[in-house]
Amino acid sequence: MIRHVAVFRFVSAFTAEERRHWMSLLRALPAQIPELRSMSVGEDVLAGPASHELAIVADFDDLDGLAAYTRHPAHEEVLRISAPVKASLATVDFEISDAT
Repeated sequence: MIRHVAVFRFVSAFTAEERRHWMSLLRALPAQIPELRSMSVGEDVLAGPASHELAIVADFDDLDGLAAYTRHPAHEEVLRISAPVKASLATVDFEISDAT
C-alpha cells in the first residue's frame, strides 16, 4: 500500500467557513475516487511553533492508485480551492504493509 500524507498552512484570508467547505470536499473524495482506499482529514489541535494547520492521510493500493487520485476531477476541484490560499504544503508518500 501507499500512504500519502500532506500537511498545510494557509493564508489568513482562508476563512473558517471556506476551510470547513474545503474539508467537506476532501472528506467526500473516498466516495468519488475508487482508488482512494481511506482518507483522514484533521486540523491541528496543539498549534505549536512547528505545527501545520491541517493534515491529510490517504491510502492507496499502489502508485497507480495515487496517480489516479491526483488527476481525478474531484481532487482537482479541491486543489483549485486550496491553491490560492495555501501558504505552505509538505507531502510524503511511502509504502506501508497491509497490516499497518
